[in-house]
Amino acid sequence: MSPTLLSIVMYLNDAAKENQSGPVACYWCNNQDNIIKYGKYQRYGFTSDELIDIQRYLCKHDYCRRTFSILPHPFLRISRFSLCLFHELLRLCDEHTPIAEIARGFAVSWPTIARAIKMARRIVTWIRHEAKTQPVWAPHPCLHPWRSWSEFIRMFAAKFYPQRYG
Repeated sequence: MSPTLLSIVMYLNDAAKENQSGPVACYWCNNQDNIIKYGKYQRYGFTSDELIDIQRYLCKHDYCRRTFSILPHPFLRISRFSLCLFHELLRLCDEHTPIAEIARGFAVSWPTIARAIKMARRIVTWIRHEAKTQPVWAPHPCLHPWRSWSEFIRMFAAKFYPQRYG
């Protein structure tokens, strides 16, 4: 792993351990009042060596009664890559770095990197488009993650995984 990439990954792991989150609101009904902590689960960090605790919540609204979690910055739903890593991938592509070399730097297979690059382009395009509508996380969700990360994750999940979160 390159020194730059290693420093990014170490920063991301440290940020995720702080487990900062914005206001706790139910992902499904947007209720903010009647929510309780409902256990934890562990998710791998940005290196496969480390597990990070993610808090789960239960919405006690009469019509909802669902569980949800608020991923800490910089985790994205389902993806092992973060926005920072996606931006780094795109930067390396812009510099015409071969995919095989990028894959070695990230310590993953080249098909994984090819899929990640494709996803990175979609995400960055979507962020630029959505930022024009002035959501609470505009112009970029990483600028004030403690205030807006949970809302960004909600919009991200609905856009990129609509069958599961739409």
